[in-house]
Amino acid sequence: MCFIGTFLDINLGILYVESPRCKVKLQIRLKTDLSVAGRDELCLYSQRYEVQGYGIDVDNWFSNAVGRPCTLLKCSGSNNSLCFNEGKTKGMCRDVAAKLNFVNEAQFLLISEESVSDLNYRLSSNVQEGLPGQQIQVNPMRFRPNLVISGGIPYAEDEWRSLRIGNKYFVSLGGCNRCQMINLNPQEGEVRRMREPLATLASYRRVKGMISFGILLSYDDNSNEEGQDTNSWLQVGQEVHPNNN
Repeated sequence: MCFIGTFLDINLGILYVESPRCKVKLQIRLKTDLSVAGRDELCLYSQRYEVQGYGIDVDNWFSNAVGRPCTLLKCSGSNNSLCFNEGKTKGMCRDVAAKLNFVNEAQFLLISEESVSDLNYRLSSNVQEGLPGQQIQVNPMRFRPNLVISGGIPYAEDEWRSLRIGNKYFVSLGGCNRCQMINLNPQEGEVRRMREPLATLASYRRVKGMISFGILLSYDDNSNEEGQDTNSWLQVGQEVHPNNN
């Protein structure tokens, strides 16, 4: 999966997919290439989703790229959505229209370049102080984010309750709990036994057993004011306006 590259042409509605394992670049027309076989149901993370496939040719392409049987599915709907309960902890709200597509925690993950730079400084300092381990530097992609921001101070995002990007509003669901997955370098595409960067994160980002880095976000489509542009695309370079209240 690490070596699969994608490019989305918004105007044409075509997703281009390529892999070093496949000689032909795949083109998927997101709206018109859906299978005529109709919709099906999928159970994932103990939740049910209504899905549609893209056909045997697309499935075969991904199977060859990944090296095991695969099926590409589009989420057509479900009855699951994240919210806060009275105790301010995350839970599933089954009585509202779902916004989650095949994810178990949130719609978006936001990472700050300044937070990554601070982590890299700590990783370098560990080696200089003679602590065991190979010196590494990580980039934001190590954490599989949807959104990468810059221009603030390290970990300022921890305190955000909500934020606006352009005219789109998001609610913070809190920090993203990290595991051994971030020790996998996506550029190498192979799992190697490494302590970092998780070990360093654990030394200063562990709270009540959770090692947090980055924040989870939910899109707040109820905050759009009447008359605003309803274009749903975010643009690179748009300003981020956080709210700590």
